[in-house]
Amino acid sequence: MTDCPHPTKSRFATRAAAVNASRRVRIRANLQLAPYECVCTWWHLTKNTVEAPLTADEADRADVEHVASLPDIDFREIVVADLRSQGTRADRAVLRHELNLRRWKRHLGQLIDDVNMQLKDRKHDTSLEAHNWRKRTVSYRNTIDLRLKECRRLRAVVHADAFRKNDYRRRDVEIAAAAGATVKELRHHAGEIAVGRLIDAHGAEFARYCAEEYRALGLTVPDRIARHINEIRADRSSPAV
Repeated sequence: MTDCPHPTKSRFATRAAAVNASRRVRIRANLQLAPYECVCTWWHLTKNTVEAPLTADEADRADVEHVASLPDIDFREIVVADLRSQGTRADRAVLRHELNLRRWKRHLGQLIDDVNMQLKDRKHDTSLEAHNWRKRTVSYRNTIDLRLKECRRLRAVVHADAFRKNDYRRRDVEIAAAAGATVKELRHHAGEIAVGRLIDAHGAEFARYCAEEYRALGLTVPDRIARHINEIRADRSSPAV
C-alpha cells in the first residue's frame, strides 16, 4: 500500500461513502467538494474539479476494435496519453472496454516497473534537480497505480459478469432438457406466448397497426384483420346497457 500524500484528510472506504460525505458538507457548509481516489486506496474530498469516471460505454465499438488491433508501441502511446489525461474521453474510454483490459493492465505494469527502476537508479542523487525530478516521478507513478487499481476493478466486474452469464446459461440448458427441448425452442415458445398475451390485451391497437403497415406497403388488409377492426368498431358504437 502506498503512503497517503494527504494523511490529515478525512478518508472513506468507497466512492459512495465519499459522495454521501460531500452531500452532507454541501448541506451544512454550502461547500462543494468532489470525491477522488487516492493512491493510499482510500477516497478523499477536494475543492478542485475532478473528472467524472470514464466508462467503456463512451467508446465507439469500431474504435475499441481498432485499438485492440494496434501494435504494442501504438497501444502504449494511448495508455500514456490517458495517464496524462490527454485526448477526448471517447479516445481514453477504449482502454476501459473488456477487449482491451488485459492489455491495458500489462502496459501499466510495464510502465510502473520502468518508473521504479528509474527511481532506484537515482536514489542516491541528492541534488536539487534530482529532488524535483523525484517528486514529479513519484506523482506519475501514483497516477499509474491508480489506473492499475481501476483496471483491476473493471476486470473483476467482467469476470463476475461472465461467471453469472455462464451460470444462467447452464441453468437454462438444464430447464430446457427437463422439458425435452432446446433453449432456443423454449425462448421461441415464450416469445409466442408473450405476443399472444399482448394481442389479447391490446387487440384493437394490434389490428390497427397491422392494417396501417399493410396499407403502407400497398397490400390488401387480410380479411381476419379487417373483421377484427370492424368488430371493435361495432362494439364501440353499440349503446351501453
